[in-house]
Amino acid sequence: MTVITAAAAVAACSSGSSGTSSSAAGSGPELTSITVPALEIPDAITLTIAKDDGFFKQQGLNVTIKPVAASDNLVPALLAHTYGITSENYVGMYEEESQTPQLGLRVIADDLQAAPGVFEIMVPKGSPITSVGGLAGKTIAFPGVGASIGSLSTDVLLNAYHLSPTSYKAIPVAFPDMPAGMAKHEFDAAWVTEPFITIMEAAGAHPLADVMTGPMDNFPISCWATTAWFAQKYPKTVAAFTRAIDEAQQVAASDQPLVRKLLPSYIQGLQPQIANVMALGTYNTTLSLTRMERVADVMEEYNQLPKGFNVSSMLLTQPSGS
Repeated sequence: MTVITAAAAVAACSSGSSGTSSSAAGSGPELTSITVPALEIPDAITLTIAKDDGFFKQQGLNVTIKPVAASDNLVPALLAHTYGITSENYVGMYEEESQTPQLGLRVIADDLQAAPGVFEIMVPKGSPITSVGGLAGKTIAFPGVGASIGSLSTDVLLNAYHLSPTSYKAIPVAFPDMPAGMAKHEFDAAWVTEPFITIMEAAGAHPLADVMTGPMDNFPISCWATTAWFAQKYPKTVAAFTRAIDEAQQVAASDQPLVRKLLPSYIQGLQPQIANVMALGTYNTTLSLTRMERVADVMEEYNQLPKGFNVSSMLLTQPSGS
């Protein structure tokens, strides 16, 4: 999932990274307060769970959640040390790492995996497009342009219909703006995730195709990430965050009613009745190199990554100082 622009600059510690340094020496995290940006989509609900259930507090962390509209600016923010930890989609993260290896992106915990009905190509009410093949020459809205889970899954889908990435025009539209844009016919179709699929359906739009089928079935979507620089400078902070978010992932995976109850408090404007019926992805509770490599394999097949991309170097399961 490609992320939105962060709204405001975060108070930085003396190192230039978002957070507040601990004044006491000991085994606790080096930073006691950090800000974590994340899209207003279900992937990042585990941040709310970790905060509400006290998992961050138990680890000595005070975490401020910064909702963002798209992920395009998050990797540059990591590079500038504005943020130390973010929610990332695997596809966009790998593409950034392949182009800017000095960034040293590292995956610290898994997050969401695709499930039926969670990612769809939507078309407006009365659309003349009745099949995937009808997308040829049309405009498709994505939350961000360039390499992303949206573009990859769309290209995999179109390939079965003998269409290429050049068969359509991609335009950037933030998820929250997609329902209004579709109602006004500002684009022909949109790559959409929940809860916006259900919101659009309520307004008369309908799914054209589920993009997470065939080669994309149960595809890994998102993760929690940092940089090698941040992990080396603040290893105990990264370890504390990872332990807390792992606990929250366990809760989300086992308590779907709780996730649905919390989503309206996290996603601005989401009505409880929508949260109660929308499709949900699978919250993963373990970080798997095999799943990470699966993403790279599909990206390489569709020319979104160079051959032989080293995924294992991006896996950070046990930060030093944990």
